[in-house]
Amino acid sequence: MRLNTLLSFLITVCFLAQTALAQNKTIKPDAVWKDSAGKRINAHGGCVISHGGIYYWYGEEKEKGLSEKEHADAGVHCYASSDLVNWHDQGLVLKLIKGETLSDLAFDSNHDRPKVVYNEATRKFVMFFKLYLRGKGHGVAYVGVATSDSPVGPFVYKHKFLGGGSPNGTGDFAIYKDDDGKLYHLSVRKPDKAFVIGKMRDDYLMPEGKYQICEGVTRHTEAPAIFKKDGIYHMLASGSTGWAPNPARHFTARNIYGPWKFRGNPCQGTNPHNNLGPDKTFGGQSNFVLKVDEQKDAYIAIFDINKPKHPYESAYIWLPIKFKGKDISILWQDAWSLDVFRNQ
Repeated sequence: MRLNTLLSFLITVCFLAQTALAQNKTIKPDAVWKDSAGKRINAHGGCVISHGGIYYWYGEEKEKGLSEKEHADAGVHCYASSDLVNWHDQGLVLKLIKGETLSDLAFDSNHDRPKVVYNEATRKFVMFFKLYLRGKGHGVAYVGVATSDSPVGPFVYKHKFLGGGSPNGTGDFAIYKDDDGKLYHLSVRKPDKAFVIGKMRDDYLMPEGKYQICEGVTRHTEAPAIFKKDGIYHMLASGSTGWAPNPARHFTARNIYGPWKFRGNPCQGTNPHNNLGPDKTFGGQSNFVLKVDEQKDAYIAIFDINKPKHPYESAYIWLPIKFKGKDISILWQDAWSLDVFRNQ
């Protein structure tokens, strides 16, 4: 048995046993989320994948007491769960380097919005993250790439690339793996803010060829999260207002290259923790949309509430998505469970 297969099996057995004893039953948006050891979950701007019956949550670790201006990033943290409610700490799976260094992983460069996918052909977990190099400002943004044999790392940094066919690269992005295993990089291009798409190579490590503009996607569309239901591609995204929240955007297309159709802001209700509603996406910004295993039409919209002065305290919003034809709605709920999908 391959080492990573054995590791995944042991993790699955361990987590199923722990979940049977777990107390948490509900998801509470914008509450303080703690792991199984009672520590605050520290995984911002990331994603959740399912592998071997276990969910893995990856996100930026933020150092307590530091602001974004003070370079709060410490690396990519991973948590694992069998039920999406009770999470077990797997530690830092990609560490940034402290001190004077010319490495792309220097702590005072910016590493944002990590996304992880599994490549069945190479049997590698591939991580992507937005990368601004140390001391170079935000005019040029790379995509950093790291790989691992295991979902819980360690991930080894491989290289960086400039996406979008632009010398300035791309900003916020989604990495979408289609049903046929093909991988796509969708992102806002720098500096013109057009939204573009490019297919990745079969090994997922570099773009395969040229990018093209996604017709119908509004310029200045950021924070994209792509998912697919009944043959229709959906994109949940935001506008471009820096750290400040703005209205969510929803687009659909029959082909991932487009044309895309704008379908409005799907958010409804008010977040009682900050009194912000749809015009501010409950105070959050989209990161990812997760399809729940073994549930029909079960998708979770994942947002972060960004707090640049105190990023360690940034919060998470997870809410179920409801469908009506090609339209979706994301209704605020103070607490909810996966039973919402069984009862629909």
